[in-house]
Amino acid sequence: MVTRNLHILERLEFGLSLPVEWAGRFASWCGLALVLVVAGNVFARYLFNAGSVGIQELEWHLVSPIALIGMSYAMRKGEHVRVDFLYDRMSESGKQIVDLFSALLMAAFSVIIVVLSMSYIEHSFSLMEGSPDPGGLPYRWVLKAFIPLGFGLLALQSVSQALSVVLHFGHAAVSAREARRQHVEHSTHVPG
Repeated sequence: MVTRNLHILERLEFGLSLPVEWAGRFASWCGLALVLVVAGNVFARYLFNAGSVGIQELEWHLVSPIALIGMSYAMRKGEHVRVDFLYDRMSESGKQIVDLFSALLMAAFSVIIVVLSMSYIEHSFSLMEGSPDPGGLPYRWVLKAFIPLGFGLLALQSVSQALSVVLHFGHAAVSAREARRQHVEHSTHVPG
């Protein structure tokens, strides 16, 4: 029964991680696009003495998905910021408890940001907000929509990380139970 529940949790943890993996790939493509846009803008400006407000805005528009979507992917890969000099000195179970607590706290924080940002996006969408600069990019609400999307993915990753910790403790309990069972069988075995 316990093993079956652990398998269900493993599948759930895997399912929650898939959107984060896809988002990480999207963020990496946005990073490549940002490099190309900046390089193209520099070449256009210095070689051809030409520039565009829209292209300059596109540079920082690409930073939004990189940062907001990339944060959940960084957390998934363990590249997020943490106080390593304290964390590295902890026991394995201490690290797991810190990971569980921080994942639950991050999930709650992310849900709050998603809820609070929705009216901000709705207002921007209702205005069909665009750049106030001539030649700037339209549909600024799309850029702002990365706020709830990014924090929603972060909430998914946080829940996935919390499930990973629960799975760690579950597998450890199953292993300990199995070791005790084998010890009892071995100690009660009468050589014949």
